[in-house]
Amino acid sequence: MNSTIEFCKMDFLKEKLRGLDTDLILIIADLNVWSLYSKKLSLLNIDGKKILLWKAPDGEKVKDFENLSSALDFFLSRNVHRKAHVISLGGGATSDFSGMVAALMLRGVKWSTIPTTLLSMVDAAIGGKVAINSPQGKNLIGAFHHPENIWVCDSFLETLDEKEMSSGAGEIVKYALLSQDIYNKVVSEVEVKSLIKDCIQFKEQIVTEDFKENGIRKILNFGHTFGHAIEKEYQLPHGIAVVWGILLMDILFNDGKLKTKIYQTIENLKIELGESPWLNKEFPVTSIMTYLRKDKKTTSSELIDLVVLNEIGKAEFLSVSFNEIENKLSEYKEEIKKLCSI
Repeated sequence: MNSTIEFCKMDFLKEKLRGLDTDLILIIADLNVWSLYSKKLSLLNIDGKKILLWKAPDGEKVKDFENLSSALDFFLSRNVHRKAHVISLGGGATSDFSGMVAALMLRGVKWSTIPTTLLSMVDAAIGGKVAINSPQGKNLIGAFHHPENIWVCDSFLETLDEKEMSSGAGEIVKYALLSQDIYNKVVSEVEVKSLIKDCIQFKEQIVTEDFKENGIRKILNFGHTFGHAIEKEYQLPHGIAVVWGILLMDILFNDGKLKTKIYQTIENLKIELGESPWLNKEFPVTSIMTYLRKDKKTTSSELIDLVVLNEIGKAEFLSVSFNEIENKLSEYKEEIKKLCSI
């Protein structure tokens, strides 16, 4: 099942919701987004629809059991029915969370998403992966539940801060390395907004082929194994952590052969990467290995699947032991210690 992906102006979103085949719409809105756009969007008064609104804490803070229980109780106590339709309004964390609510409520109701960050437009809103976090790691509790509609309005980016733009652009680095066509556009310095559709089409094509991530969809995890661990360890924005994860993978499994091209994409996408949080320090191997062992891509108590890129557009999968990863981190510790943003 595919999502219907539409690019539209913000002014048309109310009409999109009016056209849904339901009399009950459940909006889960990022608190910050709602404060900025609630008056302009005017989604609480739609003819023929009952609207229920649950305001979500911003960012990853929403993705826990407490908020999941709160949102479910809020909606269920107001007599929701099987044809209710959940709407996510916010970034990637909001869509992950909203999809999880929709997947669990009444054993699954339909949902649609309005991504408001670059990260959610190019990645998180696409593909039907929904989840909350665990104290043990990111996105470890989740399901597959496709949104019916994804309405992309790039005008939301006008109020996005530099940090969030860089985080979204970090995911575009991944796409540029996985796709020669996207890479060519990035190095030609195409405007970031014009890359949104390319990234969506690339991901949607892969998801259509492999929804449950049994094969080719695994390439979308490139940089994420170390990225999630780095994100958790240093509390970095997701896309920035993914970029560091990509650079680490290139050092450990490709002898740094793509380093120049990776940095070229970072520069052309105007990503404010900053210095690595471990620059001139020992890399926290023990802590990172702990996160890796709890990653959802582990295939046994001793093995994890990694995505390795030897050249642009050509990814391969490796099943690697944790001992081998730890040995490589030790072997390349000086290169890792010096890893920086330039």
